[in-house]
Amino acid sequence: MLRRLEELDRLDLMNPDPEQVLWPGGRSSRHDPRAWEPGRHRTVSTGPWWQRHRTAAFVLTAGILAAGWFGAPHAGDWSSRLVAARPAAGQPHPGSASGSDTRVLPPVVMTDVPSASRFAFPATQDDGSGPLTFDPCRPIHYVVRDRPEVGDRGAAIIAAAVAEVSKATGLEFVDDGATDEAPSTDRDLYQPDRYGGQWAPVLIAWSDAAEQPELGGRTAGLGGGLPLRDTHGHLTYVSGTVWLDTPDLAPDLATAAGSAGVQAVIMHELGHVLGAAHVSDSRELMNGENSGLNAFGVGDRYGLSVLGTGQCVPGL
Repeated sequence: MLRRLEELDRLDLMNPDPEQVLWPGGRSSRHDPRAWEPGRHRTVSTGPWWQRHRTAAFVLTAGILAAGWFGAPHAGDWSSRLVAARPAAGQPHPGSASGSDTRVLPPVVMTDVPSASRFAFPATQDDGSGPLTFDPCRPIHYVVRDRPEVGDRGAAIIAAAVAEVSKATGLEFVDDGATDEAPSTDRDLYQPDRYGGQWAPVLIAWSDAAEQPELGGRTAGLGGGLPLRDTHGHLTYVSGTVWLDTPDLAPDLATAAGSAGVQAVIMHELGHVLGAAHVSDSRELMNGENSGLNAFGVGDRYGLSVLGTGQCVPGL
């Protein structure tokens, strides 16, 4: 069955002169590399996912891209939205006690580089050193916001999708259980009352069009990562969000074939969370024209292996 993805990018410029971020103990984002401020650039990518589903990718990235991109439809929709990621006065820095310079899991090494049509990244570091990534020296925590019509079947499919992504990246994922947090494009990355003294975990939320209008029509899922920038200019993803359209996807969980398709949607969206972009090659799960793939292709796996070999950031 033919599945087609159409990509639409909506861009948001970084603040060229970000406000100084003050941390407890007098640390400042202007002179301490352990203090962080939000990366502002966000890319939104949308398109149908098989004949009755459309997957839209909210790939929230950082950097200033070519000026011509900013003429894309709805380019201004995100222009006033900031990621709030600042600890309140007197609260600890989220990662100050948990940073490491040692990988949690061994990296995935792929020596054969596929053609450029088979893998892609939405943004790279300002110095061109590589794509934006998560820190491979700390686990990626995630939580799930459930719906009654999904339940254990959905939990099993999410766990299977996360396991495939972990295998492809060499990144460790930790299931922090259930949450009541509603997904939001203006998500606060530091929520100590809900998640304690860490950056908010990746949120995988079963949702619907009433809560998130982007899930209207044939849209089945949304996903993207959220980066922070240190005072040396390096950007690192610390969290992200996946929206899943419950009315569209929950009925598919009743069959093995349907469940495999839902798992593919989640794998695709988690790929966006980690920093993978759409590709044109039909052999890839991240492709623009997909004819029934339920597993990562060679290019997907290569791109994800690169995304799993980012820089360790102990002060994050």
